[in-house]
Amino acid sequence: MWKSVFLAAGIFACVAGVELLLIDSAVVLPVDGRGDPAVFTAPDWAPWSLISAGAVTILHFCTLPTGGGKAAVGSLAAEPRFRS
Repeated sequence: MWKSVFLAAGIFACVAGVELLLIDSAVVLPVDGRGDPAVFTAPDWAPWSLISAGAVTILHFCTLPTGGGKAAVGSLAAEPRFRS
């Protein structure tokens, strides 16, 4: 399960970084429709930081071991699969 969490976080960070590279600013409207909209402008370093952190997280996903562990593999290998 942790492998999928790291992969999802890495992909999310990379996509958010690419989106920040493509837009200059975003207007955030209030949910209820009342009030003034806010303008969000990301700093210049934010897109590259998100892309690099996402790439490192995806690489960390690639190095994590798969499920099972030694106990589950060892217990299966100790029993014969077919009995004669």
